[in-house]
Amino acid sequence: MPTTSSPDARQGLRRELVVLKGAVRSRLAAAVVLFLAVLLGAGPAAAYWAASGKGSTTAAVATLLPPTNVSVPASSGSSVAVSWTGSAGAVAPTGYYVTRTSGTTTSAACGSSPSALITGTTCSDIPVPDGTYSYQVTAVYRSWTAASTGSGSVTVSSLVKLAFTAQPAASVTAGSAISTLTVQLQTEGGVPVLSGGVPVTIGIGTNPGGGALGGTLTATTNPSGAATFNGLSIDTAGAGYTLAASSAGYAGTASTSFSVVPAAASQLVVTAGSSLAGTASSAALLGPATLQRQDAYGNAVTSGTTTISLASSSASGFFSNTANGTKTTSVAIAAGSASASFFYGDTTAGTATITAAATGLSSPTPVTATITAAAAGKLKFDTVPTSVPRNVNITPPVTVRILDAFGNATASTAAVTVQSTCVLKTTSVLTASAVSGAATFADLQFVRKSTGCTLTATSGTLASDTSNAFNVE
Repeated sequence: MPTTSSPDARQGLRRELVVLKGAVRSRLAAAVVLFLAVLLGAGPAAAYWAASGKGSTTAAVATLLPPTNVSVPASSGSSVAVSWTGSAGAVAPTGYYVTRTSGTTTSAACGSSPSALITGTTCSDIPVPDGTYSYQVTAVYRSWTAASTGSGSVTVSSLVKLAFTAQPAASVTAGSAISTLTVQLQTEGGVPVLSGGVPVTIGIGTNPGGGALGGTLTATTNPSGAATFNGLSIDTAGAGYTLAASSAGYAGTASTSFSVVPAAASQLVVTAGSSLAGTASSAALLGPATLQRQDAYGNAVTSGTTTISLASSSASGFFSNTANGTKTTSVAIAAGSASASFFYGDTTAGTATITAAATGLSSPTPVTATITAAAAGKLKFDTVPTSVPRNVNITPPVTVRILDAFGNATASTAAVTVQSTCVLKTTSVLTASAVSGAATFADLQFVRKSTGCTLTATSGTLASDTSNAFNVE
């Protein structure tokens, strides 16, 4: 039989075709948006999803953007200056690494790598072999990377180079002048180039101590093509320093390695334990505090022996070379060492100032020691008036203080009980809890005239105390 369809069936088919057509259009629109975003290098990415049912939604996704404007000179000696504009956008990179490409060969540049990032937006790539190169900079944030487009080309030529003809001494003293240095313009084969007026700059190449180079760092060549440097100095000790000479259009060079040794000791510095704190004690337990002898540039000095005298502003303060060791008033820095340590003890609560002194060396900033009371150990009466009236509260009230073993006031709240050799009124309160280490008895009264009376205070295991003698009138 031939197939027939009713008008209602034809209308249902039309509705299904309209829905299908809308879905196709939605997916086609999403594909076009994605294609244009990739083609035009859009900023932070946006995604579009068609959802079942009615409606749609968008979501912003943070994006690590690549650096831009990677720039190099058109030509250079073996030191190539590279600069770029940092990544824009919401995600800030941790840093960047740089690569250079010649033909099909790509190499790490500027001493950087994915694990050795540059945090700025410039670097110097040295030394670079002769050739033509382009540079690329990659931004890194955690596991994300975003690479720039390549730079323009730079042609590197080292037909003329720099060479040290007078090298630094094998060992120089921190802050003192390095021996006269000479840098010569040469051909690649080492023949001097007789060219005057060429500026040559010296910097630190390898810097094991993190030192700073002082002096006049740029000199111009004389008619023989030689630049001379006098009075250069490095302030921080270290082994394996080198100096680097550079000049625009010339292949740079590095000096032989050398060591920078400390200058003469000129000061004492507290390098540990500048602030001590603890409880009162008969043993030197606080510390260690460490003193180091240094030169004027902060380098530790190990030569010679230095005796350091110690003093405290507290008359009861004392020192030892080791924790709980024998008491002493000095410590010594031995030859081959730069430091010595001490421990401090004090039986008096409060803040003590500790000073150190050594012949020929400036003294360090004083060490402070904050001493607090030890554990409660004994009771102590305030003075009782030598004559008190009968049937009247003793004035001022009798006070018993809770002290540590060294007589320092404590904050104890222990209960204290008093008794007397003379007859007290039966309504007198004989036990009171201490407040901030003091128990006060405000209503002690005696009922009859007596002479040579005393009060005795007790509190658990604390050492008891007996007041001074007094008369009841």
